[in-house]
Parts: sequence; C-alpha cells; structure tokens
Amino acid sequence: MVETQEKLTPDSPVSALVAAALVKGTDRLQRAIVMVENSEDDAIHQVRVSCRRLRSDLKLFRKLLAGNWAKDLRLDLSWLAVSCGEARDLEVIAALVRDHATTEDDPDHLAAILTTLTVDLERAAARSAEVVTSDRTRLLVDDLKTVAVAPDLRPKASQPCAEILPQLLDVARSAFNEAAEQLKPWTPDDDWHETRLLAKRVRYAADTSASVLGDEAKEIAIQAARYQELLGQHQDHCAAADALNLLAKDAAGQADASLSFSLGRLIERHRAARKPLREEFLTLYHRP
Repeated sequence: MVETQEKLTPDSPVSALVAAALVKGTDRLQRAIVMVENSEDDAIHQVRVSCRRLRSDLKLFRKLLAGNWAKDLRLDLSWLAVSCGEARDLEVIAALVRDHATTEDDPDHLAAILTTLTVDLERAAARSAEVVTSDRTRLLVDDLKTVAVAPDLRPKASQPCAEILPQLLDVARSAFNEAAEQLKPWTPDDDWHETRLLAKRVRYAADTSASVLGDEAKEIAIQAARYQELLGQHQDHCAAADALNLLAKDAAGQADASLSFSLGRLIERHRAARKPLREEFLTLYHRP
C-alpha cells in the first residue's frame, strides 16, 4: 500500500494536497482491487467509486497539473470504472425491482425477470473482475504510485491551500448550481443525471478540501451528499425502467403478451417514482 503523508494545514502548499489526494486515492483503489481478488461483497462497486474519486480529484486540480500525465490517468481510470459499471448497475436494478415488487405482480413473471437480471449480473461481474485483476489495471496502479511520489505541477501549486482551494471548490459548485437552476419537474432524465454527476463532483471536491479547509468544506460535502442521494435514487429508477424496457422488447419479440404486460406495469412504477424525488430535490435545493 502507499504510505500516508503528514498532516496538512491551510498554509501548506496545494502541491502537498495534490500528492496526498493521489496517495489516498491510490491506496483506496488498491484495497478495492484486493476485495475483488478475494471475491468480497461490494468489491466491484468499491473499485468504481475509487476510480471516480481519483478522477474527481484530478479534475479538481486540473489547472495546477503540468503535462499530459493527468489526462492519461483519467482516461485509464474511466476505462476501469466503465468496466465495472454494468455489474454495479444490474446489482442496483435487481435490488430495486425486488424491493418495489407488490402483491399485484405476477409472482412467476417477477421471478423470471429477477432471474434474468441476476444471470446478467453474474456474467457482468465476472467480466468486471477479469478487468480489475488484469495487467492493464496493475500497470495503472503502478503509474498512480509513481505519479503520487512527485506529481508534475505548475508553479501556482506552490501557493497556500487557503488561497487556492476555495477558488477550485467554487468552480465545482458553480457548475452544479448552474445545472440545478435549470431543472424543472418536466426536465429530461439526462439533465437530471448530469446534475447528479456534478453534485457528486462537488461532494468529492469538498471531501478532499475538508482536510485543510475544515468545517466549511465539510458542510458543503454534507449538503452535496444530500443532493447526490436524491438524484442517485432518481437515476436508479431511470436505469431500472430502461433495463425493464429492454426486457419488454424481448418479450414482445417472443409474442409473450402477459409478460409484456407485467413488465409494462413495472416500467411505469419506476417511471412514476421519479416525480416525488424530483419534487423533493427541487424543494431542498430552493429552500431559503
């Protein structure tokens, strides 16, 4: 594992925080990879989260980074995260369908749907595990370790954290606020999804900054986490509806009218679940 660094203060140069964030992120990713190797629960998800947090940190500090090393790392981290995406999405979708089942659902149809989702999940998880334990992932971790020792930075990175971090955090918050201001109850799903990603970016940026900025950054992280939670639930229902819609197309192709009807009911249930989540988010966001 990567060694931890000394405690930072507001007077510490931003370069020290960049290195510390890379060290922490690399250590988190290594632990997640070990979880996959040991076939532990939630392992694939932890790899995906680790990749996203590292990519978020690299984006947060992008104007301080010199050369193309960060771009290359972000591309490789994106590849690894995407490789884990299908398995995680299917895991969430299967659990959501199961948790929102009612006594009105045909039990045989529900069992068949969950079986299909579970089989697809197991296959996707196996593919993800193969990628996570591959030589390419090992090389990625080695590159992260090397970079974390002495990242190539611009001169501005020598300035104190207290001067630079609030500016960087404001950029992330402004991007989120601009997107959130445009949301309406009828706004397309993709716009809500994009706003969720921006909320997550604010949360990760604030988490990284909190070790130096303290309570102010922690409060920002907590608020962003609230937004992310609501928008995440919204996205889960959108993903469930999309996955079930694909199954409905298969059922229609097989002329299975009764299964198509059951799938249609489930699809509408998850689509309907978006409305209260949108209303709750808008109320929370616009609260004085």
